[in-house]
Amino acid sequence: MPLFDTRRALTREKRSGALSHYHGTLVSILEDSSGTEIPQRVRTLSQSSPGEVLYALNAVSGITGSAAVIHGGIGCSASSFALGKNSSYNFYTTNLNESDTILGGDEKLRTAVVRAYKENHPSVIFIIGTPINAINNDDVDSVILELEDELGCKIIYIDVNGFRTKNALSGYDQVYHSFLKYLVEPVQDANTRFINLISLSENPENVFVIAELLKRLDIPCNIIPHFSGIRGIQKASGALFSISLDDGENEYFLQGLEENFSVPWIKTNPPIGSAQTSDFIRKIAQVFGSGEKAEKLIAEEEKGIAASIGNKPLGGKKVFLNMDLHRAVSFAALVEEFGGEVLGLAVPHLDKGNEFLLKELSGLPRTLPFIIAKGQQFELANALSKHPADFYIGDSDSSATAARFGAQALSLDSISYYGYSGLEKLSSELQKISAAGIFPVGISPTEDGKTASLYSESWLKRSGNWYVKVEVK
Repeated sequence: MPLFDTRRALTREKRSGALSHYHGTLVSILEDSSGTEIPQRVRTLSQSSPGEVLYALNAVSGITGSAAVIHGGIGCSASSFALGKNSSYNFYTTNLNESDTILGGDEKLRTAVVRAYKENHPSVIFIIGTPINAINNDDVDSVILELEDELGCKIIYIDVNGFRTKNALSGYDQVYHSFLKYLVEPVQDANTRFINLISLSENPENVFVIAELLKRLDIPCNIIPHFSGIRGIQKASGALFSISLDDGENEYFLQGLEENFSVPWIKTNPPIGSAQTSDFIRKIAQVFGSGEKAEKLIAEEEKGIAASIGNKPLGGKKVFLNMDLHRAVSFAALVEEFGGEVLGLAVPHLDKGNEFLLKELSGLPRTLPFIIAKGQQFELANALSKHPADFYIGDSDSSATAARFGAQALSLDSISYYGYSGLEKLSSELQKISAAGIFPVGISPTEDGKTASLYSESWLKRSGNWYVKVEVK
């Protein structure tokens, strides 16, 4: 069945057996994923984790020519403050109260949508669902039908509610489901030659670095869904093929374009480090017919970054990686290029279709910690207390936790690390951090170079999977 034939996207758990809870070793996850399905886990204690509503809002917030209405309480709309780079995006909230939760908030939804249109005149208005919609069962479809005729504007409901899934990436899937069903148009001009470059969570500099490399090969890019506007999404069906900067985030859209609009999906790992960037460029150039130009570009760029690799900024250092699995594979190769050793891995989720990525990591020490978690700082602390790392590379949310256990932290949230230029910047940043011994503000190292832990010694001595149990059905 084509992906967009259903009313909403299936959750990651139902569609791909996604696992969001795990605490073990690389060898244990390799064994557990070798069968037809991965045994599901549950956490009996969870510290924090993002919801699919936040991911859905992040997905639409980078699309120019649109506005979003968060249909829920003021607390749900506060999630927009986490958008950071897209903080100027125009969003509205219906600000439902206790009475609306019981009696319905249709009228408030109409008011918010009309206001969003009058103040911005967008091409599309997205309505983002929340847990309250699952409780009061508002008839959102009727509001959409009424207001689309009245305003002459396309209105799309992103049906997320926070109850169906434990995997926040399902929010991205729901947005892509709506794109496939309501925005992507049949091919208008079969003679066009461009590719879809798909990006969601990357910062703009990372995207533009790759777009610039492709421009040097005379390969036109339709960068979607962020940076392109509504028209870019509409014309995605006319591309020669699609390639993504992170297949783990974007595979629903990639698969949907291939199945429903015959746009081939070229699979690759994120272009991080020289080997993965060169592989990324070669795969695109080969299909586009620019192989000779690509080899010249690669030779020139690899010659230029030789010094950055030769400096071995991670020489002899042990590194803990905290990022999604696709990026982790690329970063693991980069750590090796830089002379370091991967000590442990934390990833936010694992799909059944990701076994090939785990196999790419099989050359790492089999007993290294392997955690599947998002926001579980106490599990990261437990792993770092037992396996001290010299460096932590990952999101800023866990940088302080890593620093408390003596790791020098490199946050990826606001730096460019894609492509050849990204490799040089990473090399430079790692050398600076290593030389300066930087600790986050407010965290002072003790005499042994570590800082006071937020967790008791008795807890840190426990097994790391203390709160992670096999799900009983």
